[in-house]
Amino acid sequence: MRAAPFILCLLILTGCPKPNPPVPPVPEDDPILQVTVPGAYGIPGGSQVYNEERHQLSTVECPDGTLLFRLLDPGERKVLSIHDIPATLREGDRISLHYRVMANGYTLQCESFTDLLVLKLTSRMIWLKKDENTYFVLQR
Repeated sequence: MRAAPFILCLLILTGCPKPNPPVPPVPEDDPILQVTVPGAYGIPGGSQVYNEERHQLSTVECPDGTLLFRLLDPGERKVLSIHDIPATLREGDRISLHYRVMANGYTLQCESFTDLLVLKLTSRMIWLKKDENTYFVLQR
């Protein structure tokens, strides 16, 4: 019975391990999760959404540990690129990314988006939400 006070003192002196902060639950009924077509939605200047008849998609993991998502329209010589997406994400994370649209080598739009909520991850897709109107559905 003398071991119990010793163990209690040892725990008090060494401290208890602190648990990781909880990840807020993501509502499964969020309408954004119903969107399965890759693209950038609700962006000032207009949504940029994948059309399999005209576009090519690519996702590249960069050496710095980030992802680069590109949507190429060869007919219009236009490229949407979304970069600086962390390669390791968890649902509930808050991230930032850079968004750029170029046509014929000229930048038409360039913007940084901050405080995006990682709504959902699958082996093939990522859902990111800025607000009810602005969100990203990206292929991995």
